Amino acid sequence: MTATLAPPAPPGSAAERIARPGLILLLACVAQFMLLVDDTITNVALPTIAADLGFSESSLSWVVNAYLLTFGGFLLIGGRLADRFGPRRMFALALAGFAIASAVCGLAQDDGMLIAARAAQGIMGALLSPAALAILLATYPEGPGRRKALGAWAALMGLGAATGLLAGGILVEIADWRWIFLVNLPVAAAALLAIPRILPAFDASTARPAPNVAGATLATLSLLLLVFTVVETESEGWTSARSLGGFAVAALLAAVFFATERRSASPLIPRELLRRTRAMWADAVVFIAAGGLLAMFFFMTLYLQQVIELSALETGLAFLPFSVTMGIASGIVGRLPERLDARVPISAGLVIGAIGLYLMSRLGVDSSYAGGVLPALVVTAAGLAFAFVPVMGLATGDAEERDGGLASGLMTSAQQIGGAIGIAVMITIATSATTDAAASGTPQAAALVEGFQAAFRVEAAVMLAAALLAVATLRRR
Repeated sequence: MTATLAPPAPPGSAAERIARPGLILLLACVAQFMLLVDDTITNVALPTIAADLGFSESSLSWVVNAYLLTFGGFLLIGGRLADRFGPRRMFALALAGFAIASAVCGLAQDDGMLIAARAAQGIMGALLSPAALAILLATYPEGPGRRKALGAWAALMGLGAATGLLAGGILVEIADWRWIFLVNLPVAAAALLAIPRILPAFDASTARPAPNVAGATLATLSLLLLVFTVVETESEGWTSARSLGGFAVAALLAAVFFATERRSASPLIPRELLRRTRAMWADAVVFIAAGGLLAMFFFMTLYLQQVIELSALETGLAFLPFSVTMGIASGIVGRLPERLDARVPISAGLVIGAIGLYLMSRLGVDSSYAGGVLPALVVTAAGLAFAFVPVMGLATGDAEERDGGLASGLMTSAQQIGGAIGIAVMITIATSATTDAAASGTPQAAALVEGFQAAFRVEAAVMLAAALLAVATLRRR
């Protein structure tokens, strides 16, 4: 990426002080890419980790869930801290913390140590991601340059998840599962060395005072409990007393949080951000769409390994066309005319993504990769790229420079929590369909596929719902 992405900056702006915006974009994208890779890199390594560290079947899922739980729960306060102390400072501290947590993951001697270190990774990721996007927003003012930069950022969503599967498969087969975590160390070290050479000291003179501490605590506890309860529905069920109680307490904490926000002189979410209704609706679209996207990776990985019987490495390679298509399509949408109504690419992209997910629901026991899986992956990737670039622009646009961390934190919270809820809901749907099919005498492989098909159909419906919401709410100003 080169500095040609940067448009002329108005005198006195933050962008005017930035000599190498292309390198800053690259640095921010590398950090975010590392976080997204860690969303999925453990999936193909779970059987090996279980055998090496003695995980029980019930506790193994927490290798993934501990990261997802803390990442989603701490994002809101992470964005606020980036605005309070400056995105460069939080970026450096969180990046160093993420590297340390990754090292502990790679050196873990038992299951408890690994789960605790994965939780620490999630916390550091929740501090790092909003800071990285806040740096990008401060570097690129509104206009074509920002849209191209956000195009690169949006491409990372699919690219990072798919690359995590590929990297996990390669490292497990040629080295050791511990390297899926240790590989973060040289990346983080290089980024830390680049920070003083690339990132300017962003002006902190307009930083807000310390946010509402009580509100920050309540918001974080509410999000943590919500994600934890959703994750646990896989074993507890959605209507159990424990699940219903968890949702009720999370809602109560959220209500008390909003009550404290109204009385606070320095609210965690500034009132001017809440008045940006298009941005709030864009976050809602991201929330819904992410539920379908992350669940797709989960079930497609299982389909490729358990039905088509690909190896861990072959499964990772199978997602390469998705990554390539996402990158190309994101570059194209970043060059669309600025006057184009954002609802057009967003709604069209989500509909195309829904078509791709519907094609996945048609995959059977005898389907081939080239004739069935590949077209579905390519169509889905193209659609999501066209939708996510402009919706991210709406979610983060118009925020003051000093609120960039929080605006990006809100959007990333919507993405992570939407993905967590989507995966939990789809697992329940798939398990129910598989159980019913097996009870009726359907062979095991066919019953498993029926569960996957049911999940993909619901994911397609979710994408269509997101498209309708976009058309109804994301009107031109």
